[in-house]
Amino acid sequence: MTTSLGDLETEWETYRTEFEKAEAEHLAYLRSYREMCTVQEGRAKNVKHLKYLLKQLGQDIDSLLKKGELSDDDKGGLEAKKTRAAQMNAKLGEMEREVPLGDNGMYLNIILGSNLNITLPSPDERYRYKKEYESFKLSVAFVILAVFFVVIWLPPILRPLDALCNFLLVWYYCTLTIRESILRLNGSRIKGCGGDCYEHMRPTFVVLVCYVSSVQIIQ
Repeated sequence: MTTSLGDLETEWETYRTEFEKAEAEHLAYLRSYREMCTVQEGRAKNVKHLKYLLKQLGQDIDSLLKKGELSDDDKGGLEAKKTRAAQMNAKLGEMEREVPLGDNGMYLNIILGSNLNITLPSPDERYRYKKEYESFKLSVAFVILAVFFVVIWLPPILRPLDALCNFLLVWYYCTLTIRESILRLNGSRIKGCGGDCYEHMRPTFVVLVCYVSSVQIIQ
């Protein structure tokens, strides 16, 4: 608290100086951000172009190798180029994961929109997102198990609680598929929530869905 007009003037001037400095730094930040976006867009186009050219070169190399009219030295040279091209393609894949993606895929475009950048450019960011995904999956799974355990021991007349359980399942698996799609888009080889267990219960699940849908239509 200020005790006099002089103290207030001093504090005001100090604040005004800090505010003007922050404003100038923010403008510099915006300029740097716009420059970074321009560079990112250029890098993304360049990587896409290089992948296209490398694909064409790979097809040309395979075409020449299939002709069988080359000397052993020429074949050796082409095989070396083919090996090097595979290494370049792997490196381009790494570069592609570190620049904004031009397409998020149909599923994510429908859910999140087509102009949202969901690229995780650094390995640390990808690791943190994967770790957070695993933590989310485990935590919510425990919550769902607890809720369903309670439902088992309650009388079946409590339909709102059953509806809550169904909502939790739908929300949980929708959220998981979105997060898994983002992970795959950023180079993860995650298999997703479907596996051997899902394959075994899939026929029963499909029959249940058909039964519930038929009941809804009849009603």
